Amino acid sequence: MNQLIPHPMIPIHLILGWPCLPICLFLSLTVASQAQETRAPKPRPHLTETQSTQSWSQPEPEDVGLPCERSLLPYQVALLDRVYWIMPGNETCDRKVAQDGTLDLGGEKILVAGLSREDLLALVKKKMPEATKITVEEFRPNRISVLGEVFHQLNSELADGPMRVMDAIAAANGFTPLANQRRVKLVRQNAGRVEVYELDLRQMMKGEGMKQNLLLRPGDVITVPRNFL
Repeated sequence: MNQLIPHPMIPIHLILGWPCLPICLFLSLTVASQAQETRAPKPRPHLTETQSTQSWSQPEPEDVGLPCERSLLPYQVALLDRVYWIMPGNETCDRKVAQDGTLDLGGEKILVAGLSREDLLALVKKKMPEATKITVEEFRPNRISVLGEVFHQLNSELADGPMRVMDAIAAANGFTPLANQRRVKLVRQNAGRVEVYELDLRQMMKGEGMKQNLLLRPGDVITVPRNFL
């Protein structure tokens, strides 16, 4: 028996008969759908403003562009303060002021407790002439505070991991009805340098201005003022 070979220009349902038309239509739509999925690129996932492609452990330039008042206060080197500097070859060094008030510089223990920040920087530069980017970090207890118009005044350890401004407000049980959420203050102090950031947390609660949700550091104090209007 001769085998029936369909002509490429003749529809297959005319060869097989009209009862096979629904099957032919189904196969045609399936092939067309698969071809369209193959050609169409897959959409990229959408990231909202509150999501980030970086992990918590990666550094971020958070405070750039935020309103900040900076001032200087008298500072004296105290126990457990740290000094950082960079040596040739990009080697980072740090030394901690010991319990007896001395600092190890090049194998020599020098009494530094009570010195001003400027005197300490000059001393390190004198003992380590090749040192650059010398900075002083004041020892601060690993605690943060939330004061003012919150339901629960907070003085909390940072032992459980990173904490941001909104995390601290939530830990303080949120704002009272009298809170001025638009002018929240974050006070940050280090080695006589005082930085006061003014944050609009009402804007953050709307999902905007999330760069104001700063990562807190030991010793930070958040103050929520009262709204007198």
